Amino acid sequence: MHTNWLQTSRSLFLSIALHIVLGGILVFSFKFSTKPVPVHKPVTNIVKAISVDKKQVELELKRLKDIEEAKKIDEKKRQKKLEKKAEDTKKKRIAEEKKLKKLKKKKEAEKKKRKEEEKKLKKLEKERKELEKKQKLEKEKRKKEAERKRKEEEKKKAQEAERKRKEEEKKLKEKALQEELEAEQLQYDQSEISKFTSLIINAIESKFNETNIDDGLSCKILIRMSEGGKVIESNIVKSSGDKLFDQRAEQAVYKASPLPVPSEIRLFNKMRTIRITFDP
Repeated sequence: MHTNWLQTSRSLFLSIALHIVLGGILVFSFKFSTKPVPVHKPVTNIVKAISVDKKQVELELKRLKDIEEAKKIDEKKRQKKLEKKAEDTKKKRIAEEKKLKKLKKKKEAEKKKRKEEEKKLKKLEKERKELEKKQKLEKEKRKKEAERKRKEEEKKKAQEAERKRKEEEKKLKEKALQEELEAEQLQYDQSEISKFTSLIINAIESKFNETNIDDGLSCKILIRMSEGGKVIESNIVKSSGDKLFDQRAEQAVYKASPLPVPSEIRLFNKMRTIRITFDP
């Protein structure tokens, strides 16, 4: 729009300039024509002069027109160049804006990515700390549990050791008591067996026939009895050297049957088979 206005203004200016030039020529011609014209100059010279002036005007107008056309062409070129420059500038600006926009977008994307990375790192750090805390708590818990189990195990071991000690002590006491009882029992049994052995010997002696038997003879007799003292077997295991003495001794054993024995079966079993020295 600015270019059209400029071209219109120039055309108007050229038209005014041409009119001014033409007017100047006419005035100039008129001034010269006001002088007294000698009678001797022919009219053809005046016409010729006017014709020459007109031609010059046309040439001048053509020259001015050519100049104006050249100016128009130059102006068009200049305008085209300016338009191209403006277009290039616009394109460059748009490209720069696109570049800046792209760069801005890239920076925003990088910023967003960085924030996401930071957020991710914070999350990972938080998770790491939570995991570390959890592991620490679990470790402490395991440690406490291990300590509790260790103490409990030590307590159990101590209790077991105490139980074993007491049990061993009890066993030792029981053994000592048992040995004492057994010793007492053995002493009692030996006393009873000795007593009943003496009674058996007395019973046999009471049945022994001493007729025609030398004094000072003795023999060893093995006697087997059943319950109640009944003699089931009698054997001379060591002879007196006197056959009659030995025979009468055996006969006396059977005659004295049942022999006096303890009523307690336990004691009787200990003397169910006895070896006596018969020395009446």
